[in-house]
Amino acid sequence: MTLTSMTFRGTESIVHQANVTAWNVGDTWSYDIRLDAVSLVEDSPDLSGSSLEILDGTATIEVASVTLYNISGDMVPAYRLELHAEATGDGRFPEPNTGIFATGELLVDYHETRWVRVSDLAIIYRIQSLDLDFDAFGIWTTGIADFDHAHEYNPPQEIHDFPLRLNETWNSVSEHTQTWTGDGGPVAFPDPPTQVTEDVIIYSIPEVGQSPAVYPGCEDSYRIWWNNTNGDLIEDHWWCPAVRYDVHWWTDDIALSGVDGEFWLTSYSPVESTILNVTLSSEISALNSEINVSITGPSGESGTIWYHENMFNFTLLDGMATVSIPVGNRMDDTPTSIDWATHGIVACIDTEGMAMTCSVSTLTLEGSAIGGLLRQDVIDRTPLILDVGHETAQRLGLSFRF
Repeated sequence: MTLTSMTFRGTESIVHQANVTAWNVGDTWSYDIRLDAVSLVEDSPDLSGSSLEILDGTATIEVASVTLYNISGDMVPAYRLELHAEATGDGRFPEPNTGIFATGELLVDYHETRWVRVSDLAIIYRIQSLDLDFDAFGIWTTGIADFDHAHEYNPPQEIHDFPLRLNETWNSVSEHTQTWTGDGGPVAFPDPPTQVTEDVIIYSIPEVGQSPAVYPGCEDSYRIWWNNTNGDLIEDHWWCPAVRYDVHWWTDDIALSGVDGEFWLTSYSPVESTILNVTLSSEISALNSEINVSITGPSGESGTIWYHENMFNFTLLDGMATVSIPVGNRMDDTPTSIDWATHGIVACIDTEGMAMTCSVSTLTLEGSAIGGLLRQDVIDRTPLILDVGHETAQRLGLSFRF
């Protein structure tokens, strides 16, 4: 007999938990940033004798559009984020014609366009554009590098496993297509310049608390570690539910191999928008059952619900609508015997434009109440794994998510 585990989930929700969020066009986050490209410059044969200090600057991230995006032939709601950063740092570089060294500033202009799936904030595609110039205090200016680096992930890279819970771990396996164009300067592009690899990233939430960035409302942020299969830390993020984004993060490769980047949130500016809410009659469901999806919003508006590629239309009569949908039995990209799947259910209005208003809720599919209890037991035991590193997780196999 197949049962749901309502009591188990209700108890778990009392503890730390962060649910998937929705963004609106115009939402903006600003950061102080620090880039460490010292080793890149000092180890480059093309820049022999050059030196560079730490680079400091600022960055902004803005939701530029909410529209439909083609993922493997299915049109699903997605956000387009635009990130722009500028940074400077003192350095010593040679004049390109004479080879005479001069001191000055390295000027960094960085831009990234990122497409993110609305249902779970997984990364679909991103393109990084980096322009590096050296200004010898007005005497002369020379270009160091100016190139684009595009990334496509199939399936999209699930960097969050909503709802986020303390001590959870999961992994993402994606076919990663990278393409380099332009002038890499000290960065040697691979040959050929388009490379396809399999990315396996192991994620974990080792703590909930204060991040290195002190920001009001972010005292209980979720630290998300990204590790490769060798156990090396490649990114360190702190997700803050109050600002609906990372309050702090560090990466070992911002855009150039060997360049560390660190971001501290300085301001968050959400826009006022139409209030739309989607709730599920049960956030937990057995396989192959039906649940009611309730939407509230502006009276008279019509919209669409997306569950995977399946679409269900609704109209808000007196500001409300309820649609019954079959949950099916689809596994997510990291199925286990404990947690069959977590899937986002998205409801949007204004679906014909570039500024859709959306709301999203996560549905967890579990085979039985026993499965839920097993999942709780694993969550309780995961700190022991984190204390000794990721070796135990690797022995369990990359197809496991707790």
